[in-house]
This record gives sequence, C-alpha cells and structure tokens, in this order.
Amino acid sequence: MLVSSPQQLSLTQVTVMAQEAKYRIAQIYLHWTAGRYGQVYDDYHLNIDADGTIYCTCSSLTEQKSHTWKRNRSSIGIALCCGLGAQANHGYDADLGQFSPTAAQTDKLAQVVAVLAKGLELSLQPSNVMTHCEAALLDGYGPYSGNVETRWDLWYMRDSPGDGVLRYGGLVLRGKALWYYNRLN
Repeated sequence: MLVSSPQQLSLTQVTVMAQEAKYRIAQIYLHWTAGRYGQVYDDYHLNIDADGTIYCTCSSLTEQKSHTWKRNRSSIGIALCCGLGAQANHGYDADLGQFSPTAAQTDKLAQVVAVLAKGLELSLQPSNVMTHCEAALLDGYGPYSGNVETRWDLWYMRDSPGDGVLRYGGLVLRGKALWYYNRLN
C-alpha cells in the first residue's frame, strides 16, 4: 500500500532504531518497490528514494511487515523506490528501465545496511543480509522457477560508482555496506 506522508529519517535516527531492536532482528532483506521514484510502500520498514532520502513506515524495526514471503518474522525489509517496468531477461542483461536504481539510492542503502548491521550486531553475510531475489531463489520462486509470483528484486544491478557494469546485486550491496561498516565508529 502506498504511504502518502511517510516520515523522513536520518542515518542517526536509523542507528537509534537499530539499537532499540538489538537482539530481536536476525535478517535484513533488500528490495525494490517495483514502482516509481517517490512512491513509498508500507510493506517495508524503510524506503529509499531516488535522491537517497530515507523514509520510515513503522514505529519500530521489530514491527512485522509483509516484505518477503515466509521471512517476515524477526527481519527488516528495506526497499528502493524504483523498478517499475524493469525486465529481468537473464539477469546479467536485465533492462532496469526508466526507474532503475540510482547511484544515490544504492549508496544510501549500503549506508543504512552498514548502520543496521553495526547496531543489530549482524554480520554482512547472506545469512543476515540478502536481496529479495536471493531469498526467492532459495525458496523456489526466484528467476527461472516458472512461478507466476517470481521475484528478482536486485538480482543484478549497476555497480556505481564503479564501471557501471551489471553485477550480482547481493554482492554489490553487501560489498558497499562492508566498506561503510568498516568506517563506522
């Protein structure tokens, strides 16, 4: 469901929310909304817009949201406000369309994941941080599954800044988050 007046958050506020949820969150799932820039959805705890603005749709990160099939308990869903019209193709040749993830979004997502991982004391491994596509592949509704509810959120994405080549999204995002994590106090 679209949220009409979402609350903006700073990274400092995300840090406080993480500290309040410490030991009660085990997993962070990374998504896109499959919508337009500027569209914030209530299915996710946090939404990140095209310019990197963070929006919150919960009062606590422990609130259960419906972001990842069978994986919503003790988890956080974060979505990039983008993805409308994207075509998966074979992944490495995905057409991310007019509303593709922006460099500002992916950079802010990496910062948010780093702050959450630090505050929640989670490692930046797939066991704790994964894209919706990675979860869908494990659970049988990812690319090539034939499932009508196939999810491929952030399967591949442009590595930016960098060479701009499409790379495996989970590796890109966890790598960027690790870079930020190592610079946190």
